[in-house]
Amino acid sequence: MKVKVISVFRDKFTGKYYTPGEVIEVSEESRVLDMESRRLVERVEVKTPEVKTTEEKKEVKISLFEKEFEKKTLIEALKSIGVQASGNMKEETLLGKVAELDAESTAKLKEALSIE
Repeated sequence: MKVKVISVFRDKFTGKYYTPGEVIEVSEESRVLDMESRRLVERVEVKTPEVKTTEEKKEVKISLFEKEFEKKTLIEALKSIGVQASGNMKEETLLGKVAELDAESTAKLKEALSIE
């Protein structure tokens, strides 16, 4: 864990001197507790990045055939007509795949998306 030096001290294991303001990594909890009790260091709060849950993520909408579809829905429809598609593809790539379809495949895609 990371600790911030608040008083000058010499490390008893390495012999290195530390000055106030330095941030050092200490692997043993007992050692951190010892240094804190002697007012040599204080713990540094490590900020963890916020992770959005699936519910918080905004679903991407893609405009196609004058309608809007969720990206996931379009991917499933493309897969159902035999077009290779995956969730990590960008929207532009998916629209490019749709543009490459021939008339027959486009009709099948429209059917899969419940479009007349």
